[in-house]
Amino acid sequence: MKKLKPQLVAGVAAGSITAGAVAAGLILGLGTRRKIELYSCSTDKNIEYIVKSGPEYLIVNPSYEWGRNSFLVSKETRSIPKNWLYLGIPIKTVGSQGFELHATETKPYIKSVEFNSESLKLIVNFGAKRVKPWATTCKTSGGLAKAQSAANNVPVEYLLGRHNNLPFLNPSIGQKDFNLALYNVMKSKKNSTYSVYQLLAGLPVNALTGNESLVMKAAREDLIKENSNEFPSWEFNGTYRYNWQFANESGEANIHAGNWCRGQQYGNIAEYTSKGFKVVSSTPEVRSSGGWVRQDYPDGRFSGFVNYKAECDGTNNLLRKEGSVDSENENSISQYD
Repeated sequence: MKKLKPQLVAGVAAGSITAGAVAAGLILGLGTRRKIELYSCSTDKNIEYIVKSGPEYLIVNPSYEWGRNSFLVSKETRSIPKNWLYLGIPIKTVGSQGFELHATETKPYIKSVEFNSESLKLIVNFGAKRVKPWATTCKTSGGLAKAQSAANNVPVEYLLGRHNNLPFLNPSIGQKDFNLALYNVMKSKKNSTYSVYQLLAGLPVNALTGNESLVMKAAREDLIKENSNEFPSWEFNGTYRYNWQFANESGEANIHAGNWCRGQQYGNIAEYTSKGFKVVSSTPEVRSSGGWVRQDYPDGRFSGFVNYKAECDGTNNLLRKEGSVDSENENSISQYD
């Protein structure tokens, strides 16, 4: 009988140890659940509550009753919808010890968010110069039901349904039963249109009932309408009429009336179309000063002032830029000026 080589014996032994370790890990993982923890951070700042489950987090702001108020911080979801991120800020790092969000905009409202789940220290750094960071120490809270009831974007049930310590054993976004379970939680909540759309649109069409397909399409239309930009813009055609009070003031009235007409135009169509706007409709429109406009002369000429009237020929254009289901530039400092 041949003797086994020492290397082979060692390899088999190592393999047995590794297999045993993996099996032990699986058994351990199957037997343990992630603990749901709620931290209260503020009642009047950017982040009110943080819900933690292992290496995943939700930011929930119940007082944000006018829009989306719950956001996901996780690396276990392959592709997080843009408006499920807090102000669209990308996740830099996230784990059981906490998370960091870092903005990529040139001029962000919030530059970064840092949360340490051990010290419970939360720091929000702002993009504006001379605006001091906001820092606080969150506190453990027992008000999970409040956060769960208020969350209208990413549901707290997302974390409650992913309670296993082994990520691959948890349901994930994109799986029919999980998506529909979360949809049923969100469908009756105010300002949940984005969540309703993402949960239904993330499934194959043949996985939806007729009613669910209609709900998904209606949600999409509502989001696009909400995120589209439409406004009228009057454009001066270059011709105008004017009136004056005294014969020697005709030339001055002419100059001032022309300037008044040019001043009624804000930007031009070419500028807007270069930014993605389209002209939906165009209607001729005469703009009138409606009465006498006074032009003062500090040097005393014309007894100190000239009165004139103006009628300007122009076109009123309705401009529209089609949006998408995602709301853009939510973290731009220009949105908060």
